[in-house]
Amino acid sequence: MKNNKDTNKSKFSFSELVRDNRFLAVLSFVIAFSIWIWIAIEKSPEVQQVITDVPVQINLENTIPEQLGLQIFGESEFKVDVTVKGKKYIVASLEKDDIQVVANTNRVDSAGLWTLQLKVTPADSSDDFTISSSSQTFVEVYFDKYKELEVALEGIVDTSLESYVPEDCLTGDVVLSKNTVLLSGPASEINRVTGVSATATIENVLEKTTTFDTKIVIKTTDGIPLEYTTINAGDVNVTMAVPVLKVVTLPTAVEFKNAPSYFINNPLKYTVYPSTVKVAIPVDAIETTEYFIVDTIDFADIRNSYNTFYVNADSITSYKIMDENINRFRISVNASDMSTKTLTIPSSAVKVKNDRDDFNVHLNSTKDITVTLVGPQADIDAITAENIRIEIDTADKTIANDTKVLQGKVIVSGDYNCWAIGKYDIKVAVTPQ
Repeated sequence: MKNNKDTNKSKFSFSELVRDNRFLAVLSFVIAFSIWIWIAIEKSPEVQQVITDVPVQINLENTIPEQLGLQIFGESEFKVDVTVKGKKYIVASLEKDDIQVVANTNRVDSAGLWTLQLKVTPADSSDDFTISSSSQTFVEVYFDKYKELEVALEGIVDTSLESYVPEDCLTGDVVLSKNTVLLSGPASEINRVTGVSATATIENVLEKTTTFDTKIVIKTTDGIPLEYTTINAGDVNVTMAVPVLKVVTLPTAVEFKNAPSYFINNPLKYTVYPSTVKVAIPVDAIETTEYFIVDTIDFADIRNSYNTFYVNADSITSYKIMDENINRFRISVNASDMSTKTLTIPSSAVKVKNDRDDFNVHLNSTKDITVTLVGPQADIDAITAENIRIEIDTADKTIANDTKVLQGKVIVSGDYNCWAIGKYDIKVAVTPQ
């Protein structure tokens, strides 16, 4: 009997549950919430809402413009406001990514400004809302072929002064930090370019050479400014040095290179004709300029005799020569008291210095090399082939796959004040790395 009573007590009683106020409260809430959800979904009113700043997609991949080599120049990023319509609970949660705005490029078949129609749709075709309107139904986009052009830069001085240098001075040719600029943009605009200028504005008299920032201006055939052409970023900031010069008379001189150590402090005797010259040099360089250097002479060109060299005046660019009657300079170097000697150098004395990332260079000859030396008699008598080697420094050479010969430099070791004359071409083998 006791077991039956326990079993009856454990049985579920629905009537008792219905009489439980807590159960009824929970049940009422669930039913009310379900009805509310049903009404919100099924009976929700349709509303309109504006989604702002929806980006316009202009995709050129696999399109007619792409096949014709056309690109977009100028403005290419557009945004529109789209009005959508749908049930309130759907529309309220919409964002930009839920809407797709595509510009139609199918009719673009040539360069120029084109009006592209916009197609506005839900991003997902299953979305349950419609597009009512858009703030724009088209966009204007410029299409053309891409072109680059390197143009020489013209330096221009802009001033209202009668003269921007003192009365006893003159101006030299302006010097720009860049000689050319790279233009890029639509071909139809680039083809109208006639030149590019860099203009510096001078407002006060200059007492010395001065550097100015410049304004870059692109010149065109019709004078109309270019809209889509750009200047390479590295070419925008161009400076101009405006030299302020003064005419002075300086003695003429030469410099030497590849000289043996003794002759650095004890140069060979030489003369230059004319011995003086009038030149225009920067005002701030007058106190530190003692000579007008006519040329730099390589010891490899100096034989044991009277050596004569000629230099055209118009080939000298260091300072402006003001003597109109001077067309060239004659240089005489006296090495007649020197002696000469010929030595035979084995190919093993030729060393190749490889310091490149593109090619390896190797000696391609086993023949002996004849070297002609010039120097004081005592040094010439004492020097031997063991004191001579030839180096090929590949770092300062222009090398290609078909390079067969490179010039070597003769090195004299030991305390001998001798130098080699002439040029020494060495056969080499070049292999790409």
